[in-house]
Amino acid sequence: MIEVLDGYENMQKDYENFLRVEEGGGPFFRIYLWKKPVISLGFHQEPRDFPVDVVKRPTGGGALLHGWDISFSVVDAKEMWGKSPKKIYLRLMGLLKESLERLGPSLGISNYEGTYGEYFCLFQPTFGEITHRGKKLVACAMRVGKRGFLLHGSLFWTLDYLRAEQIMGIPSERLRDRMITFEELSVSWEELLKAVEDFFTRVMLCKASYSL
Repeated sequence: MIEVLDGYENMQKDYENFLRVEEGGGPFFRIYLWKKPVISLGFHQEPRDFPVDVVKRPTGGGALLHGWDISFSVVDAKEMWGKSPKKIYLRLMGLLKESLERLGPSLGISNYEGTYGEYFCLFQPTFGEITHRGKKLVACAMRVGKRGFLLHGSLFWTLDYLRAEQIMGIPSERLRDRMITFEELSVSWEELLKAVEDFFTRVMLCKASYSL
């Protein structure tokens, strides 16, 4: 089921699921859209003035513009996935990459582990994020607690580059130089949605094989 909520509601649901896993519940999976364009800020970012709503994420990273993306979240116990946040993140990104590669495009996983100096996350594929020919294709962030973790991400099916320029104040040419959408890779909305569902299936199968 796809939820269509405002920015605050989407981030609050992800955070509430994270707290439920910390208390022994889960796992939880969500696919969601945004009622209108909104910018989500990394947990430690200072807000700026934008002509759209702004919401804080329960995870870190840079500011991200939503409204043209399919977003998802996975919340589960750490013990099923690995001892370190890095290992958990890479395992999940690997499963997502497998699901997306079934759509045709050749994909990579960024190994960049340097400092992140940009305010907007679209400008630099960070460690573990999925890319196409060096351009950012999927934006993800993770938070780890005592028992569980929250991974959420955004897959940009399309983007109105001129509208994004107006909202973020970044030239559309610079955006095109740093990121790419699934529509530009000839992937349909329906295909992308099925890929996210396939990713959830792979996550459950991976958990099942781990517990055997």
